Amino acid sequence: MFPKIRFLFPVDFQPILWMIFGWALGLAACSPPKPSGELWALKGSTMGTTYLVKVVISEKGPQAPSAFQLDSVLERVNASLSTYLPTSLLSRFNRCTQCYQVDSMIIRNFKASQQVHQASSGAFDPSVYPLVQAWGFGPQPRAGVPDSALVRSLLSLVGLEQFRLQGDSLCKTTPGQMLDFSAIAKGYGVDVVGWYLESLGHQNYLVEIGGEVRARGEKNPGQPWTVAVEKPIDDPSGVQRDYLLQFPLNNLSMASSGNYRNFFMHNGQKMAHTLQVSTGYPTPTDVLAATVVTENCMMADAYATACMALGWKEAIVMLEKHPEINAILVGSTQNPSPKAPYRLYATPGLRDDPFYQDWVAGQRSK
Repeated sequence: MFPKIRFLFPVDFQPILWMIFGWALGLAACSPPKPSGELWALKGSTMGTTYLVKVVISEKGPQAPSAFQLDSVLERVNASLSTYLPTSLLSRFNRCTQCYQVDSMIIRNFKASQQVHQASSGAFDPSVYPLVQAWGFGPQPRAGVPDSALVRSLLSLVGLEQFRLQGDSLCKTTPGQMLDFSAIAKGYGVDVVGWYLESLGHQNYLVEIGGEVRARGEKNPGQPWTVAVEKPIDDPSGVQRDYLLQFPLNNLSMASSGNYRNFFMHNGQKMAHTLQVSTGYPTPTDVLAATVVTENCMMADAYATACMALGWKEAIVMLEKHPEINAILVGSTQNPSPKAPYRLYATPGLRDDPFYQDWVAGQRSK
């Protein structure tokens, strides 16, 4: 069964709430009349990708948020967690030699990363960032494939256990060590926007950033929000898209990870952005894509990446130890066919759901 949802506003969200609330007071006097029972939507750019926010506006409910308000919320997340902004708090920490005072957003993402790091036996590790840069998956353009000597030297900087919190400061043991929360920050940004909408009184909404989704309430009375699992089609441009299956997202969050977008070819070999922390090289994985459904999007985001890093068997072992997490894994198969190009695994919480059983029955009848 899916977990029950608790609507709480975390401490790290409260500064944003008060900041935006002050702006909202100034905007209220000139706001347009509220539409009745309409679906309000806003698209924009953030975190190197796009975002989409949909809110059901009722006649007696709160008014729709402004683009300025939502962009301000996302800019605050970027100002803390981005590795692409040299002025962000995380970038400043990465340049420091030992300890640096950080904010509640970094602390929250660090603690969540520790949790998933432990659950995945170290496969999920944001400290792999020096290697991410060396392989050209970071902010700087790719300079080529790193040689084995460089990979070995950078491996000494990797290991989340080499970082610790000391009050409101984050500390590293060796200069040059860095953190990258890219595998969790998009999901966290989705949650922050959701918390902001809830602070305004909205109960029926969907927030999506780069494919990571948080849904609450319903799209229409009796009609839940619907999300989709993409087929893992290799295409860095993202133009070729097709969907494997769709399912309702009832007061839950969903995040997906895969190696079919962010990769490059070298000597006929696919080099994907998921790196193996034990070797420092791109992970040769039999998991083509992982979709995780859980209470908050931050944890769904992190666990989806962990599944990719672990591989098919170990990912299933991890998921079986954490029944609160629901997931669908799409894997490679030795004998693909037009009817069965992939192998699938679904956790019991999804496998036993009528939507999944109906989809499986439909696939078998083709």
